[in-house]
Amino acid sequence: MIKDNIRNRDQYAFLGPDFKAALDYFATLGSEPFEKADIRVPGTDILVKARPMQTKPESECSFEAHRDYADIHFVAYGCERIGYADMSTMKELGYNAEKDMVSVEGQGDLITLNPGDFMITLPQDAHMPCVCVGAPAPLGKLIAKIKM
Repeated sequence: MIKDNIRNRDQYAFLGPDFKAALDYFATLGSEPFEKADIRVPGTDILVKARPMQTKPESECSFEAHRDYADIHFVAYGCERIGYADMSTMKELGYNAEKDMVSVEGQGDLITLNPGDFMITLPQDAHMPCVCVGAPAPLGKLIAKIKM
């Protein structure tokens, strides 16, 4: 797992061209509200899921992981906490191959993401997105799916 701010994105070019392209794409975006959409980063096969949403209490959120994809979670506006845990500490509940989603349960740490922050989760990283900071609030989030 990596957590940083988009202004430092060049430090992560070593992760490969798809990670660089996704982070560079996020750097071009503003902080204005947007509609739900699935976007292809120009010149790549990277899918970005643009998701305006409402954060929720931790008790209403659940951990997940992916086997075939890394996620880059980017906060355009609002803020959220994301739960994080190493998959080796979690109990696997099931796998949906169509969505590449592993449902897991267990305990983790909460990490706060503010506007301009991103978090990269790899297949060994369980994550629980969309946890509110204080009270539930609007969140503008984009998630890049990077094939591993």
